[in-house]
Amino acid sequence: MLTWKKTVAFGLVLVQLGLGSAFAAAPDLSGLVVREPGTFWRLDAANKPEVPRNYRVDESLRMSGSAQPSVLALTAMLHDLHKRGVTPQQLVLVDLRQEDHGFFNGTAVSWYGKDNWGNVGRSEAWITKDEEKRLTAAEEKNMTYYDLGKKKVPVPAGTTYVAIAPTEEQLASIMGIGYKRFPSTDHIWPAASEIDQFLAWSQTLPKDAWLHFHCEAGVGRTTAFMTIWDIWHNVQKDSLESICARETALGGQDILHLTSKNKTKELENADKQYHLRQFYEYAKAYQSGQTQEPWSAYLQQHS
Repeated sequence: MLTWKKTVAFGLVLVQLGLGSAFAAAPDLSGLVVREPGTFWRLDAANKPEVPRNYRVDESLRMSGSAQPSVLALTAMLHDLHKRGVTPQQLVLVDLRQEDHGFFNGTAVSWYGKDNWGNVGRSEAWITKDEEKRLTAAEEKNMTYYDLGKKKVPVPAGTTYVAIAPTEEQLASIMGIGYKRFPSTDHIWPAASEIDQFLAWSQTLPKDAWLHFHCEAGVGRTTAFMTIWDIWHNVQKDSLESICARETALGGQDILHLTSKNKTKELENADKQYHLRQFYEYAKAYQSGQTQEPWSAYLQQHS
């Protein structure tokens, strides 16, 4: 009898063989990714004048990525991009966070639910409304925010009087830069509907637009969307392995080689790798004119 890990590995091998449209069954995450309501404000980034964590730049694709920036970190990032010839008017913040987040004065914070799953299943409209409500409620009050200590136990990180608590979209407007949100669930591959919306939206961008992708840590969701953008532009000339190696060398997650001893994490990794390989095949078919259907429709037919 095959063990669970051997079963998953066997399925991934079939995918890697590239057997036309005959993909192995997708990993089943039902019942694993569930909403975990938030309970406290987490410190995401102290307000320091340095580029955000995991900051990286791909000038050839006019994109960059990072962890959540604070206000001063965003200013430092703008300064770095200015040296590369990017103006604020060309920059678009691509916010990949599903969880409520914003700023206490200049410090980046988020309303934390386990695994960043506080808004799983919520619509973007619901999230935006809830986020604005929570941030507005924090203004003109002394607020405590927390770090995640050992075993994800919250540890007080500071208390501050919150004079202003803008959303990221409000901050972008104040700073004169573009903003677009695709609220993605953490730890798994982006939903097909989000990728559909992202690709459709990207067709409306001016040619000189510069996209800056970010999630909370600048690792999982950020790497996923930067890889999607790389595939979309380079699928006709580069293998999936070389594209992923390029994103890893920039400082992103090594999606193709993710492993874990934790069963849930291993399923999440398998989900990413399965859909990543399918998306590569879809992009190749789309860019060569073999299909013009949205990714979600293609996925239904080839799963």
